[in-house]
Parts: sequence; C-alpha cells; structure tokens
Amino acid sequence: MKKILALGLTVSLASSLAACTSGTKEQPESSAATSSSTPSANSTTAKKITVTSIEGTWSPQIPGATGDGLKKINEKFNVEYKPQYVPFDEYGSKLPVVMAAGDLADVIGMESPDANFFKWAKQGAFLPLNEYIDKYPSLKLVPKSVWDAVTVDGKIYAIPQYFPAKYGKKPIIRKDWLDNLGLKMPTTYDELKKVAIAFTKDDPDKNGKNDTYGFGLSKQIVYGAQMGAAWDSGWYNKNEQGQLIPGIISEGFKQQTQFLADLYKEGAIHKDWAISKNVDIRKDFYAGKYGIWYEQPIGTPEDLLKSMKELIPTAELAVIPAFKQADGGQGYMALSGYYTLTMLNAKIKSDADKINRILQMQDYFRTFIPVDNRNPQNAEFDWANGGGGIGYKMVDGLPLIDISTVEKRPTGYFSGISGWAPNDEANEPGKVLMNPFAKSFVNSAVELLKNTKFYINPVDRIYSEVFASKGAELSLITQEWQTKMIVGQEPVSNWSKMVDEYMKKGGKEMIDDVNKVLQTSGIKGEWK
Repeated sequence: MKKILALGLTVSLASSLAACTSGTKEQPESSAATSSSTPSANSTTAKKITVTSIEGTWSPQIPGATGDGLKKINEKFNVEYKPQYVPFDEYGSKLPVVMAAGDLADVIGMESPDANFFKWAKQGAFLPLNEYIDKYPSLKLVPKSVWDAVTVDGKIYAIPQYFPAKYGKKPIIRKDWLDNLGLKMPTTYDELKKVAIAFTKDDPDKNGKNDTYGFGLSKQIVYGAQMGAAWDSGWYNKNEQGQLIPGIISEGFKQQTQFLADLYKEGAIHKDWAISKNVDIRKDFYAGKYGIWYEQPIGTPEDLLKSMKELIPTAELAVIPAFKQADGGQGYMALSGYYTLTMLNAKIKSDADKINRILQMQDYFRTFIPVDNRNPQNAEFDWANGGGGIGYKMVDGLPLIDISTVEKRPTGYFSGISGWAPNDEANEPGKVLMNPFAKSFVNSAVELLKNTKFYINPVDRIYSEVFASKGAELSLITQEWQTKMIVGQEPVSNWSKMVDEYMKKGGKEMIDDVNKVLQTSGIKGEWK
C-alpha cells in the first residue's frame, strides 16, 4: 500500500510540477520568489563556491551541464553548480554505491526517508540542520509533523520538499448519474453499494445500453474504497491492547473488503479488475464506463477531463465527502505533506559559506509564488523560468512550459523543488487549469476539502526499523488474501485467518516496534 501511495505521489508531482501535460506541455513549478535570504551584492556571494549535487528524477528530459538555466544560477548565486541527475528507477541502487565510495556530493537528494536515510544519518553522513531552520523563511514554514519524519535522535538531517497533504486521491462520483437516477450522495457503505449497483444495472447514462459499472478498481486493489481515515491503510485503528495497527488488518478495512466483494458479486466491478492496469481503468472512467473512481485536485488530468466533457457534455463530477465513523470522527487520511528530501554532506560542516550558499539556493527555489503572480511582470518568476517567450509562454493568462526548454530555465535544474505554500489552499489548483470543466471540478473539490478534517498518520512521522524491513512484504500477504476475498475465492469471514498469518510472519513484531517508537517519541495520531 505504501508503494501505491508513493506511485500516486510520483504521478501527481510529475503532472503538476515537472512532467508534460497533454503530452507536450508541463505546468510550471510554483517556485522561485523573492526571499529574505536571496543573495545581494554585499553578501558572501562575493566568494565563488563550487557546489555539487546528486539526486533522482522522474523527468523524461535531464538538463545538461551547459544550459542557460544553469548559467543563470551560477551568475545569480556566484557558484559553480555541478548537478548530477539519475532516473529514480536506477537511483535506489546508484546512491548506496556512491555512499560506499565516499565521494559524496555536497547536496544529496532522496525520494523518501527510508532505511538507508536513517542508517546514513546515524553514521554521520548528513549535516544536522536544526540551527539553520529559523534563518530561512521557507524552512520556518515546514510544520513539526513533517520535520519529525527526518529527525534522528533530536537532529534534523533533511529538508523535506513540499507536497500538499490534503490533495491526494479522493473518491469521485458521476454526479450527473446520481441525478439521472434520482439518487443522493452516499454517506455510508450501504448507500454507496446501492448507488454502485444502480450505476451498473439502471442505465445511469440513459443510452439504453448495459455498458456501465458502478465502481472502478484495478489490480493491487487500487484505490480500494477508503471512505475516511477509519477505512484507510494508515495507522488509525487500535487493537484490543490499545495499540495502533495498520489499517490493512483493521475492521474498517474488512468492511470495505466486504463492500467490494458484494459489488463484484453483483457485477458492479469489472470481472477482470485484478489484472487490469490503473491507467486503463482511469481512461475508461473518463470515457464514461465507471461511475465511481479516485482522482486528486493537484495533478488532475486536464486532457482527460476535457475529452470527457467533449464526449459526454452532461458529465458532472464531485468528491464524495468522508463517511462518519463509529467513533464520531469524520475525515480523510492526510498525505505526509512532503515528497523528496534534500540533505547536505556532513563533510562541509566547517564551510559556513558553502552551507549558507546552498541554503540560500534552496530557500530561493522553495519560496512560494501565488498563482496570480506567475507571469512576466514578476521578475523573480520570470527569471526562474527562463524568461517569457524563452523558457515559458503565456497562454490565456497562464504560464505554459514546454519540456524542451528545461535547460533554459533555472527551475529546470531544481525540478524536485516547489514553493512551500503557507497552506494547501494557497495552491489554488483550479487557477492553473484552462479547461472550464476541469477547473470547475478542481475548484469544487478544493472547496469541499478545505472544510474537511484530515488525520495525520503518526507512522509518517517516525522510523521503525521493523516496519521498514517488513512492512511491504506484510502488505503483500493481506493484498493476496483480500484480492481472493473480493473475487469470491476466499470468504471475508476468514479475515481472522489472514490476520493470524500476518501477525505470525512479522506483523506482531512490527506493531510492537511501531508503538514503542511512537510512545518513546511522544507522537500520536491527530486530526487537523
């Protein structure tokens, strides 16, 4: 499940900050604004400094060492910046080799605080950053819940890069199908089941054909039917001993598994879902085949929404509000609030000029620019994106960036960094969209989510060695069981057998360790 979440984050980040939209364009990075730490003529930038870096990337086009964007960075910060980029599908094996060789760059990027991050931090590979946080505005904006994730023995070893906590995948529904059938927005799983079955059997698109399914689902149970924190894979529920447990073995997950099994039996889920790719189900949803699916307000596929409205002029989409839980809570699980990390090499600890120059560069590209200020009239935005008509062009009041201009833009060399927004709503994702249908959907989603409570998963804030080593393997055990339960090869009544296997193969040890770390650190789950 964590791999699925990581994939969702990757896709979202790529589509909203770096990758092509509609196959040829990419949305601009919300980065690079005036900062109190921006170098001036009288600062230490009078001394030229060489800065090296190594980081992973999902970008299909890697900028070269002679691009105009790199030259601009070198001139502005008086550095000789030497970045190295490695595709993320190779980076996991590349970075340990570099670390072992001892020839590590000044700046190191990672996708997440994994086992290697904590091992290397404890070995002293990274520079503690605690004393620098209050000196840089964009660092001061990072909430404690995010800093906790990169803290080892009280020392902060990484700069987390921003990603909205509220705007992950949410269940969305064809509101026009609800209206066509005289149905209300579902508020419970029973109501959701009735809607999904009606979407399958009652001709919701009124075309006289039996060609729709109520619920979209793809292999690896993506995205399930998580209608709130109590039914999510995160650590919200507790066992009889009062310990937090992973959602995938909770009664909440059992309830949604039974829900999906019931839908499959009724034919409301495609019979081949277990071998269907996520990307194919997604396309079919936007082609009008499914009535319920998952989408996110940032990274929304504008091209698919546009084509949907052209194909189905009456189509209307809405986010399904979180269901009320038995314990009275109501809301969705928050994402971690960051994606990718930036560390500084501990070997530069005595070079104050280099440390501060690197942090000046980070702070500059991490500084948030409101959507309305992303235009040629904003000198900082214009510079960071290579200049109007060169690195980007304005279309209908919005800056559009062709991926081929990556070397012309300073942001092309800091593509893993986006401005740290003062709050998620400040992103105003609807404003960066051109298509009216896409804009309307995203604006309505943001309006709902800004008034929704979100549960901060405490396990996102800690490191458990047992969880890191066993979590993914244990998730595969439950995934196999639950897939069989959904398609009827295994009764949901055998849930306890699945849990027993999970616990015997390391689940108990993992749960004990996670709760021990939580108790020691004083971190608890909380609603915000």
